[in-house]
Amino acid sequence: MVRELADDLSAKGHKVTVQTGWPNHPKGKLYPGYKMKWRQKERDGRHEVQRVAMLIADKTSSLKRLGVYTSFAASSFINGLSLGRHDVVVCLSTPLTGVWAAWALARLWRGRFVNVIFDLWPEAVLNAGLVKENFVYRVLRKIDTLNCRCSDVISVLGQGMKDQVVARGIAAESVDVIPFWIDTQKIQPMSRDNDWRRQQGIASDTFVALFAGTIGHVSGAQILIETAKHLEHRKDILILVVGEGVIKKQMQKMAQERGAENIHFLPFQPDDRLKELQATADVGVLTLLPDSGMTSVPSKVLGYMAAGRAVIASASDKSDSARLIRNVPCGLVCPPQDPQALADAILWIADNESIRHEYGRNARDYAEKYFSRSTVVDQYKRLICGQ
Repeated sequence: MVRELADDLSAKGHKVTVQTGWPNHPKGKLYPGYKMKWRQKERDGRHEVQRVAMLIADKTSSLKRLGVYTSFAASSFINGLSLGRHDVVVCLSTPLTGVWAAWALARLWRGRFVNVIFDLWPEAVLNAGLVKENFVYRVLRKIDTLNCRCSDVISVLGQGMKDQVVARGIAAESVDVIPFWIDTQKIQPMSRDNDWRRQQGIASDTFVALFAGTIGHVSGAQILIETAKHLEHRKDILILVVGEGVIKKQMQKMAQERGAENIHFLPFQPDDRLKELQATADVGVLTLLPDSGMTSVPSKVLGYMAAGRAVIASASDKSDSARLIRNVPCGLVCPPQDPQALADAILWIADNESIRHEYGRNARDYAEKYFSRSTVVDQYKRLICGQ
C-alpha cells in the first residue's frame, strides 16, 4: 500500500522518497536475495526508496519487538538526515519510537508532519491482552498522546478510531478519517470455480469461509478452531486460513489437538493469484478480540468486498468494521470470541444463497465507490499537501 501511495503521488507530480527497512515480514527473516547494508538507495517505479539498517527478529516476544522498533527508529532518523530537506514527512512507521523519529526529521526540515495511524498504540496491545493497564502503559499512552498533539494532522482508518484519539484531548478538526484502499482493478469478482481452487484440491461444491491476511494477536483468530468443531457435521463447509502471523503455529497445534479436519492453513499467496484466492471464498471472515475493533480496522475486509463476497465479522458492535458491514449492508456481525455464534452465522450465509449474493453485490459496489485506490489516494493527496 505504501508503494502504491508513493507511486500515485509521484504520478501527480510530487517528488516522493520512501524510507523503510529491509524486507522480512512476517517471519522476521531477511528475504532471499537481500544483504543488509547501513543504507541503500533504490528506484521503485516513479519514486525513490532508501532502505536502512535495523534489527530483524520474529517479534514473538516484547523484547524482540522493542528491539526491532527501536533500532529502526534510530537508524531511520540518522539515515534520514542524508536525504536532504523534504516539505512533508508522512509517517506510517512503528509505534511510539518510529513516529518520534519521523517527527524529528520533519521539525529539522521545518516541514509538515502527517501522522498516519493504522493501529492506535498502546491501546492496541492492551486490547490484545499483551500488556496490563499499569504505570508503564499510562506512560506510553501519554508519550503517544504527546506525539499526536505535535502532529500537524492525523489520519485514522475509521470514526471509532477518531473518537479514541479525540478522547485523548486531541482537537477533532486535526483528525481526518481516511480508510484503507484496495486496487479494485486487481481484485475483481470472478468465478469461485477457478484454477487456484482446483490446485488446492477444494471441490467445487465445498462452501469456503475464508480468513485471509495477517494472523496477529488482535485478530483473536483462535476462535476459528472451535468454530470449525461446531461445523464438523457439515462436510460441505471448509474454513480456509491463508496468511502468516504470530499465532498461526498455535492455531495449527490447536486444530491438530482438537481434531478439526475442516480447517485448512496456507501461507501468503503470490500477488498474481490474489484475485483467484478471494474468488474461491463464498464468504469472507473477520475475527477481532472484544475491544480490538476500536483501535484497528483490518484491511482484509476490503479484499473480501472488492471480490464481491459477503462478510461475517466476529467483532464488537461498536467497532468500525461492524459499522461498515451493517451500513453497506454486506454481511453479518456476531459477538466477538463466540465460536457458536460465528458457526451459526456461517451456516446461515451458506444456506441463504440469494441473500449472500446480494451482500456480495453491495460489497463490490461500495468498494468501488469508497475504497478504490484512486479515490483514497486523492484524499491522501489533499491531506498531505494541506489542501
